[in-house]
Amino acid sequence: MKSIIVLVFISTFLFSCKKTYQCECTEVHNWETWNPVITSVAIENKRKADAQTLCNSLAYDLGNGNYKTTKLK
Repeated sequence: MKSIIVLVFISTFLFSCKKTYQCECTEVHNWETWNPVITSVAIENKRKADAQTLCNSLAYDLGNGNYKTTKLK
């Protein structure tokens, strides 16, 4: 019984730990996909789901050939 409790505690700790993620952003202006602006944004002390939400919030599409896509790494 004791080992099951310890196992549950350790697995909970491993899956809910916070760490630093990188959000890679690719920005395109005037449909020039051959020359994108690629930047990386550090997202610190977040769980993976929270980091993904934050990374996705950086994306945009203005509809006139100017847009930014993001990818969590």
